[in-house]
Amino acid sequence: MSKRWLSSQDRAQREVLPLNLALYHAARDYPGGVKAVAAVHGLNPTTLQHKLSPTHEPHRANIDDLEAVLATTRDHRILDSLGEMAGGCLWVCPVERRHAARNQRDVLESLADLHERLGEMITSVRSSIDDGVVDEREQSELRLRARRLMETVLTLEQAAGCMAEVEHG
Repeated sequence: MSKRWLSSQDRAQREVLPLNLALYHAARDYPGGVKAVAAVHGLNPTTLQHKLSPTHEPHRANIDDLEAVLATTRDHRILDSLGEMAGGCLWVCPVERRHAARNQRDVLESLADLHERLGEMITSVRSSIDDGVVDEREQSELRLRARRLMETVLTLEQAAGCMAEVEHG
């Protein structure tokens, strides 16, 4: 893995973020940004912007802000952050996965995705230990890869279950 210092945007793609950064990136990346999130929930957009800004220390997001951003964006980075705080809990959204497999091809695609993610995980571990030191950033990246791998396993399980329902239903 590269030893260069990662920007906040790079970290948002490669690591499980702290909750404040996850909220910030989720709202910022949502179509229309923080203003759109605020509009959906009738919040003051400037106040929400200040609460979510990682550089604006006097204001901090509260549980209502968390609810507004998560309900609007449904951004996985927020759930990843909450899961990490809870000791590594995983999440799978049943709404997105409900029709994960309608035929054998869908199950095979889920299996191929699992193998791809496993290969990425193994390559990532190998490159992390090449220098004999696994720093905090590399550990964060590995935790995110492990989380995505486990989510893919759960998706495959649901896909297989859907196939069984289709065949017997």
